[in-house]
Order: sequence, then C-alpha cells, then structure tokens
Amino acid sequence: MFDVIAFLVQEYRDFSACPGPDDLARKLAAVGFEDDVIHDALDWLSSLLAQGAVPEVLAESRLPRILTEEEREGLPLEVQDFVLFLDRVAAVNNVQREQILDRLMDVPPDERSLDAARLTVLAVLWRHAAEVDALIAEELMVAIDGPMPLQ
Repeated sequence: MFDVIAFLVQEYRDFSACPGPDDLARKLAAVGFEDDVIHDALDWLSSLLAQGAVPEVLAESRLPRILTEEEREGLPLEVQDFVLFLDRVAAVNNVQREQILDRLMDVPPDERSLDAARLTVLAVLWRHAAEVDALIAEELMVAIDGPMPLQ
C-alpha cells in the first residue's frame, strides 16, 4: 500500500491534481500495482480525506502531545519519537499530527515502520499542500529515495 502512496506523492506534486478514484485506480493498475494494493491505498487515502474539522482548541494548542496507551503499545518507539519530534519542531501542526497518528494506527501493526511513518507524514502534508522545511523534506524522502550517500 505504501508503494502506491509513494508513487502518488511523486507523480502528483499537487494533491488536487489527482484524478478521481476510478480514474486513479485504472492508472495505478496500468502502472502495475495489484488490485488489492490499489484498493487498500485508495481506502486509506479516502479516510484521510474524510477527516473533518477538529475542535479549535486542538488546532491552536501548543501543549505537548501525550500518546494514548493504544498508540504507545501499537507504534514502534522509533515511530513515536519521529512523530513527536515533527510535532515538537513544528514541522506539522496539531491537525496534521492527529491525522498522521490516525492513519498510522489504521495500518496493520506489522506495517508500522519508520518508513511507513515517513510516507504517512508525506501523504498528510501532501494532502494539506503544506510547506516543508528542506531538512525535514529530505528526511521524509528517505522512504522513497533511500538514504542520501555521504559525499
């Protein structure tokens, strides 16, 4: 599923340029993705799109986020640290952070890796057409391009 997300982020730099679900599914199939993977990815993205407004208190709060017991038990420590780091340095806002956590908790536990977190963050920021700091963007793109070679 995350291969599809990576493909979409690379193929459509602007989220609003994505075709509708049916056309998108046909394009993904033509590129070689399997139907079940396409279905899972489009469902996952649909859930991201369906997330509505959040309470104003949450949107404006700068209090540190404490993970729930379910999140602490369900997300690997490196994923927890990564999401909370992005929150702490204001690379994501509160709404985006909550969407990231929601989307990560929606994938099977064995797929909740650091690369999955990077791609989830990319998808959420892509969805919001958010500006991303160059160093943060480089860290996120590791999930697609692999680590940058040392020069």
